[in-house]
Amino acid sequence: MHRNLSCFLPHSMNGLVIGNLELDALTSTVFVIATVFFLGSFIFVSRTNDMIGSLKSLLPQRKDRKPLPGPDEPL
Repeated sequence: MHRNLSCFLPHSMNGLVIGNLELDALTSTVFVIATVFFLGSFIFVSRTNDMIGSLKSLLPQRKDRKPLPGPDEPL
């Protein structure tokens, strides 16, 4: 009876198990590095993106009023 239970026990505790998906340690490490790089790229783009310039190009300019200053510009 001990042999029947051994087939259900994990052979290695290193890795990642998500539902029925079992990833070994190397694949899990590559997955984590790629995830951190992917999320870091979003942070980099959001910090360096020129939102004021892109919004000014989309919105029509009024001739009688100045556009509102951005968050980095003084009032």
